[in-house]
Amino acid sequence: MTDAIRAFRKRGWRLWTRFLRSVRGTNLKDDYFLIVVSILIGVATGLSAHFFFDLIEWVKELGYGHEGHGGFYTGRAWMLIVLPVVGALAVGQITYFLAREAKGHGVPEVMDALYRRGGVIRPRVAAAKAVASALTIGSGGSAGTEGPIIQIGAAVGSGVGQLLRIPPRSMSIVVACGVSAGIGAIFNAPIAGVLFALEIFLKDFSFRTFSPVVFSSVISCSIMHSLREEDVAIFEVGALRDVGYIFATGELPLFLVLGLVCALASVLFIRTLYFTEDLTDRIKIPEYLKPALGAAGLGLAGVAYVLVNRSEAVPAFYGNGYPAIQATLGHALMQMTVAGLLGLFLLKLLATCLTLGTGGSGGVFAPSLLMGATLGGAFGMSLTHAGIIDPSSTNAYALVGMAALVAGTTHAPLTAIVMLYEITREPKVILPVMLAAIVAMAAAQLLCRDSIYTLKLRRRGVRVGTVADLTILRRISVDEVERRPAPFVHPEDPLQSLIDVAGQTDATDFVVVDEQGAYLGIVTGRDIHTALLQPEAVSLLVVSELMLPGVPAVTLRDTLDLVLDRFARSHIESMPIASSTDRTCIIGLITRQAVMERYHEELERQSG
Repeated sequence: MTDAIRAFRKRGWRLWTRFLRSVRGTNLKDDYFLIVVSILIGVATGLSAHFFFDLIEWVKELGYGHEGHGGFYTGRAWMLIVLPVVGALAVGQITYFLAREAKGHGVPEVMDALYRRGGVIRPRVAAAKAVASALTIGSGGSAGTEGPIIQIGAAVGSGVGQLLRIPPRSMSIVVACGVSAGIGAIFNAPIAGVLFALEIFLKDFSFRTFSPVVFSSVISCSIMHSLREEDVAIFEVGALRDVGYIFATGELPLFLVLGLVCALASVLFIRTLYFTEDLTDRIKIPEYLKPALGAAGLGLAGVAYVLVNRSEAVPAFYGNGYPAIQATLGHALMQMTVAGLLGLFLLKLLATCLTLGTGGSGGVFAPSLLMGATLGGAFGMSLTHAGIIDPSSTNAYALVGMAALVAGTTHAPLTAIVMLYEITREPKVILPVMLAAIVAMAAAQLLCRDSIYTLKLRRRGVRVGTVADLTILRRISVDEVERRPAPFVHPEDPLQSLIDVAGQTDATDFVVVDEQGAYLGIVTGRDIHTALLQPEAVSLLVVSELMLPGVPAVTLRDTLDLVLDRFARSHIESMPIASSTDRTCIIGLITRQAVMERYHEELERQSG
């Protein structure tokens, strides 16, 4: 039987190898081949998102019932402790024994895989993350679906890339395709999925990266629409439409203040979450039991909540919190109190830190949306009670708070702005959303240079840039890089004279000029070293026989992206710098090492 299986696998591998050869034999350009791959990733991720969504709903209905019937809870307060703890115990086993990467909110693990492992993610991570997150969210853990679906999509993209033997330079793109497909499908937000992948992971908006990411997001969303037979916004904003809300320019300063408030809340969330993680790490119990410890704390908060409110309803801060978000965006907001909204904000903050900080599995988007909605709603109601704004505008502040707090925690304002529009389909608040999101992100960065995603990476010693490498290189010109003096030689000079000069100075590369001083080419240290391997030929060789003609010179105005491109094409370590007015007049040398040192210096500055 074993021999038969081995023979089957061997034959299967041969067929797969032939398939890959036939695909490569089509001579399809790499950029277009990536688009074909992105379609496969979109289909696979769309199916995975559908399965993940159904799994969460199944676990949730099993524990808490659906529309007032069924489930283990049935209004018994003690079950608010039992259900999260049982779910957390299962999650601890899955993350500890199957995939450690599935613990927490997942996005830093995907970024770590891109930065340090070339985009390689184990296939089992997708399955482990799906089950662990469904158990966490469905059993009442305070977490969202964004982190899990990002990790699931990234694992799908990485798996497809490994299966198709995508070269390392393109693995980051196929992983980003999985990310955009996952976000687009689970939130029905295809544009936000694209922006999230580009803004957080790739930091590159070129055609080569943009096109496949768009394809994967569109295909994944289409798959989700066909399977679920619907295409609607996640949240309804009927309250704003019923009152005919119209944005007033005079409210801009108020939304700016809301952005600052959300920035403070974002930093509080980030710091509290990582404080909880640090505190959990110091607790001396087995790792697989720690999620249950946080779930017990969540359960106690849930019991206290239902006893104080004298209600049998599941606490608003349990699960992803979507019903509570919908309430703040509807007419129910006006029946709430400022104290009640702020209390819910603090409870959601505590619940999320207890869930994710102790090892639960889930995302931070949904908690951020609820915290932003409650904070914005409380801010709007305070203004209404003070007579500063009309009551018809109150819901708008809850909606804007959602985007602002997401922007503050993720440092991704474009994603936050577009995401809010796509999950509500409400265009009338786009201007205050844009303002508040940018203000929240900028202020949050001043208080905490890292986002909720990148702080974990920095703690691991992984350097995280804030802008794309190519963008950085385009901002630096040659005159900002240290240059070396150019040692000049003539074509008829003997090789021995170069060896003598090299022995007396630190020169390794030489610029060849004619009698009038016009640039002709260069002689590299590598070519000199090769000539020295045949000592008998040294006295016979002249510069013209070692010279590399046609090596392009750069000017002081050229940017480093151009310089590095020419370095890569010429395979040299030093490049001549020509005068801006006379391309044949060489004024110095720029080295590959100096370019990289200047780039890293700028990268450090950009990173804070």
